[in-house]
Amino acid sequence: MRAFTLALAFAAMAAPLHAQQGVAVDSAVFVERSKPAPGGVRRVVEPADVLRRGDRVVTILRWDAPRGGSYTITSPVPTRLSFQKSSAEEIEVSTDGGRSWRRLDGAIVPETVTHLRWRVGRGSGRLSYSAIVR
Repeated sequence: MRAFTLALAFAAMAAPLHAQQGVAVDSAVFVERSKPAPGGVRRVVEPADVLRRGDRVVTILRWDAPRGGSYTITSPVPTRLSFQKSSAEEIEVSTDGGRSWRRLDGAIVPETVTHLRWRVGRGSGRLSYSAIVR
């Protein structure tokens, strides 16, 4: 298996997030691992340092929006990641590079998602999504 170094994790974190003026957005990437535990195995999420094909990752996107209104945030899904699911039901997805948008429903194959878009009000919040390294 080919290992993707920290560069992939940084590429995912550095993926340009687009938000309306005044909204601060950042992201972090974590990898889900199995660890031995008394009585079996437990799943843990830890900061991504090395990613391998087939690894499940969790990306956490955080924002802080100023008062007064509603804002739209857009985030590309890095091409080396195959989107699986999001923590937010109200998220819209694109499968064509951000040209068209629709709700994530049973008609969309999650692995074909190229971009995420969601609306936020004032204040801070976060959204996470899981993906598999291609």
